[in-house]
This record gives sequence, C-alpha cells and structure tokens, in this order.
Amino acid sequence: MEYSKEQISVEKPEKHKEQKDAVVSTENQQEFFERLERTNILPAEKREWSLDELKQNLDRTFCDCGQIALAKNKGKIFLTLSGGLDSTLALAFLRKNFPENEIVTFAMGGSVNHPDVLHARLAAEKFGSNHHEFIPEPGEIQEALAEHKSKFQEDDLEKVTKTGSVDVTLLYKYLSKFHPNVLLACDGIDELMGGYWDHRKRVSEDGKTVSEDERKQLFLRYWQELVPHHLSPLIKIGDNFGIGFLFPYLDQKIIESVSGIPLKDRTSKEVSKKPLREIAQELGVPKEIIDRPKRGQVGMLDIK
Repeated sequence: MEYSKEQISVEKPEKHKEQKDAVVSTENQQEFFERLERTNILPAEKREWSLDELKQNLDRTFCDCGQIALAKNKGKIFLTLSGGLDSTLALAFLRKNFPENEIVTFAMGGSVNHPDVLHARLAAEKFGSNHHEFIPEPGEIQEALAEHKSKFQEDDLEKVTKTGSVDVTLLYKYLSKFHPNVLLACDGIDELMGGYWDHRKRVSEDGKTVSEDERKQLFLRYWQELVPHHLSPLIKIGDNFGIGFLFPYLDQKIIESVSGIPLKDRTSKEVSKKPLREIAQELGVPKEIIDRPKRGQVGMLDIK
C-alpha cells in the first residue's frame, strides 16, 4: 500500500545500541516476567508528569525495537495490527522512524467486514504498510482447535477458546508463512494505561462509588494478570511457530513514564488511555481509530 510522505515525519532514526535480551521467547521469558512482577505501576504522590516525555520515550523505544526487528528479520518489521489505538500508534511511530523500510502488518477477522479488518486496513493505508488480511475458513478454525489441543494438552480447550487463544493460534499460524523471526506485539499498555472497561467504572455493581483505593487495586489486579493470562500464553504460541517477541509498551522507560501519571489522567469515565489518544492525534492516526471502542485480539473471529 502507498502512503504520502507529507502525512508523516520522515526524520532519520538515530542509532541505538541493541538491548540485551530484548527479544522475548520461552528461553528467556522468566527474567522478563520477574521484572514486570517487581514493577509498581501506581503513581508516586505529587509527581509531575509530561506528555512530551512520554511521547519521546515511545518514539525512542519504537526506534530501538524497529532496529532490532530489521536486524533479526532481514530488513523487515513485522507487526500484528488490530486497527485499534495501540497497534495503530505503534505503526505510526514505526513509520515515523523508518520511512523507507518495509513494515509488514497482519489483521484477522471473521469476515471482510469485521471491525478489526476494516480499521486495520485504514491504518495500513494511512501509514503505508505491506498489509495482509486473514479470513479463516471453518475448516481452518477446527484444525487450529485440534492442533492447539494436541500441542498444549494441559490447556482447557473451552477456556482457551473463550479467551481468544485459538484466535491467536490461527493468526500466528498464518503469519508464520511469512517467516518472521521477531514480531512486535502491543501487549501491556491496556494494563498500564487503564484500557479495559473496568478501569472506567466509577460506580460498583452494588451502586457504591468506586474509591481511589479501589481503583488502584483494580489497576494492580489487571497488571498482575498480564503475565499468566496474556504474555505467557502468547509467548508459548509464538514459540510453537519459531517467533520471538518485542514488547515496546513494556519497555522499562515506558513503564516508568506511565507509572508517573495519576490514574485520573490515564483513564476517565468517558475516555480510556487519554495520553495515548493525544499522541495518536499528533502523529496523524485517523479519528475513526482514535475514537474506536476497545476490542483487542479476543473476538477476532466474531462476524459482527
């Protein structure tokens, strides 16, 4: 797909030293997990924060990750693209830093009119990625279920279907045909920024106002579930297809920047991930994507 260089910054990326063990796989995941589990994502009292600092750290991190990906993938950057805020912002930063390099993106949905497919196509056209859409047939879905069960016998098949693991298995089986050694994944930013619907609740189910302490506990709970519920299954699936991961949003600098932001400035009742939406607007992310409600990879095979 073509893109207009007038629409984006084409500054030449700086050279950054490759980060040790930046690519995460089953071989080195434990150290990565332990770092995340030790991290306090709650804001310190009366700490100032800067949107510009967050933007600069994101820019630098995506530059670093892009350079690592280019080296590992023979001159290509691979990215899963749901057409949501997080993955589209990732694509925007990558294109900003790498205006001439090939960025290969992948979207999957239950039909050609699935919201993920439509919004990912919009993002790919805007930022000029080599974009691929995968609409699996019923037989491919059943084959993925059987394959997942045979390779991960300890998993509860009903549970992995509900949580979207089979969706992810299907997608990674498809994109493995393009032989990526390393893939950029956008996990973790929902937990940091408050991207889930629960983060926006101000009234509990029993009608009581949600206190600040209760909000903090909610952020901590989602953060503690990141490794066992999301990262560990994803890395296991990637390893099955020989794919390692870069997690830009979980870079230590990004975590430190976001952790300094008060919860009310991260997500409100009306708007989630407010700082990211401001940055996305500055980088030219289409309004339809900035305003899009969260879906994520779970439910990629829904028809609606």
